[in-house]
Amino acid sequence: MSRLNYRHLHYFWSVAKEGSLTRAAQQLHVSQSALSVQLRQLEDRLGQPLFERRGRRLHLTEAGRIALEYADTIYRSGEELLSVLTSGAQPH
Repeated sequence: MSRLNYRHLHYFWSVAKEGSLTRAAQQLHVSQSALSVQLRQLEDRLGQPLFERRGRRLHLTEAGRIALEYADTIYRSGEELLSVLTSGAQPH
């Protein structure tokens, strides 16, 4: 079993938060086409579409909503880790 590509997850998370492939690509400093390819690779890996594409708008599918909840948790945990370790507090 291959592992989750966290760069793909970060790209997905950014697109979901921005609500736009164009804005997310600008924020991430990647081309829109490169970002689209990365999202497609994540969807292929998960075996489900994460977005419904309606014209130029992207809407999360049910799988996308679930993935976003997990991504939010992962990124919150990362922020907590950074806060704990940079504050000088000793981890438990």
